[in-house]
Amino acid sequence: MIGVAKEPLLHFLLAGGVLFGVHTWLNRAAENSEPSKARQVHVGAADVQWLAETWARQWRRPPTREELRGLVTDYLNEQLLAREARAIGLDDDDAVVRRRLAQKLTFMIDGTLRHAEPSENELQQFYEKHPERFRTDARISFTHIYFSPERRSNAHSDATDALTLLVKMDAEQPDGELGDRLLIAREFREETEQAISGALGSEFARTVFSLRPGIWSGPVKSEYGLHLVRITNLRTARLLPFPEARAYVKDEWRREQEKSAKETYAAELRKKYDVVVDETAGSLLAPVAPVASVDAANPGPAKP
Repeated sequence: MIGVAKEPLLHFLLAGGVLFGVHTWLNRAAENSEPSKARQVHVGAADVQWLAETWARQWRRPPTREELRGLVTDYLNEQLLAREARAIGLDDDDAVVRRRLAQKLTFMIDGTLRHAEPSENELQQFYEKHPERFRTDARISFTHIYFSPERRSNAHSDATDALTLLVKMDAEQPDGELGDRLLIAREFREETEQAISGALGSEFARTVFSLRPGIWSGPVKSEYGLHLVRITNLRTARLLPFPEARAYVKDEWRREQEKSAKETYAAELRKKYDVVVDETAGSLLAPVAPVASVDAANPGPAKP
């Protein structure tokens, strides 16, 4: 008997039984007074259709009657378990559950907003208000020759001498081997400043975009050393004309609408609930932006 009493499984079962009994006793009065409708777990034709369509998308065929019966049964059991878990407070302070519920509501809001279609006038106004969003990136193509400060006693002098030679020869490419080896390509084609910055450093990227195309220039300093650079092509940033940018404008307009709606909804929820924030957290909380009128209790999206 002593050995049995020490079994962890027995302790778990006893504790579970006590917990269930206490929960049942505490909630019996509330359950008896609760309207029967509030305790309903409804499974309808729309649920069955959704389950069948979900199965068909995954398995590329409709479910058999037995498979559909299993799906519906599992769905009902899931609803019952979820309802009971909430009833006994298992969702309290659960980060995973909290984030999933917030994510689900966000998806519902997004789904409703995607049905909105902007007018041509709205798109034109948005385009004019945010021209920086519809500019192409400046792009550059160039060849460079690297001089290593670690391998040379005076890399700057060597680079300057090589530049004089290249200018005198008016050569697009040197005939012989000039410079040192570097595990980066000697030639870059149609790259943005961000890409060049990632490869050779932000200082180098800013400098090469200011160089005159068609001639050898330098020495230009990078994170690795010194370079002679010849720009072969430079395309400056430009604002896309509205007809050319229209698809991008529409996408950006929708993203802006979704962001605004979420901020508005969140602001209304702050008004709806009694939010208590201590001094430390309050200083880190973003202020509520001015919002349009929104019914926080009913954002509008239907249940998917």
